[in-house]
Amino acid sequence: MGTEVLEVNMPGELVMWLHLAGSGVSMGQSEAGIILDYLKEHNMALAVRNQELVVRDMGEESPEYQPYSIDDAIHDVCEWNLELIDEMEDGMKNPDSQEDYNRFSEAHGILKQQEEVLDGLYKQTKYEQIAVECAMEVITLALGEIPEGVREKMKIYSQGRAERSAGEKESVQEFMQRRQERERMR
Repeated sequence: MGTEVLEVNMPGELVMWLHLAGSGVSMGQSEAGIILDYLKEHNMALAVRNQELVVRDMGEESPEYQPYSIDDAIHDVCEWNLELIDEMEDGMKNPDSQEDYNRFSEAHGILKQQEEVLDGLYKQTKYEQIAVECAMEVITLALGEIPEGVREKMKIYSQGRAERSAGEKESVQEFMQRRQERERMR
């Protein structure tokens, strides 16, 4: 008896799975599109098996699905985005022509816009929580205790994280709508 694997090829499919799985990560179709585009660019296919998110590296000789959380997908995409930003910045520093500079600059602008969207997604992942916990440990080790002002800010940050994520999601959606409108006008 085989296990059914449902590929996640469309942004709406990823959004729906996150909702049905009760994920702590919330995203719209535009954000999901960014995630899926980067995965596709890296020859990776996302799917759901036994109600779990899995990924397959299509570049392997015999690709098999491996467990893969949405947190890991967002983390990987953020890293790839930063690598591409660095490449475009290097290209802008030493272009062969004005045309190359313009191409690098345009790509850099798009990548920086994606970086803003990805930052909003990253703040919803387990990695953000790990970073906060590590910061608290470092402060404690350095100062012996966490100053009350810092403790209060961290408490507000932790409590307001979900509220900020919802607000960031709206601004991301507004940003993506403006971008789509600009593209239509071209």
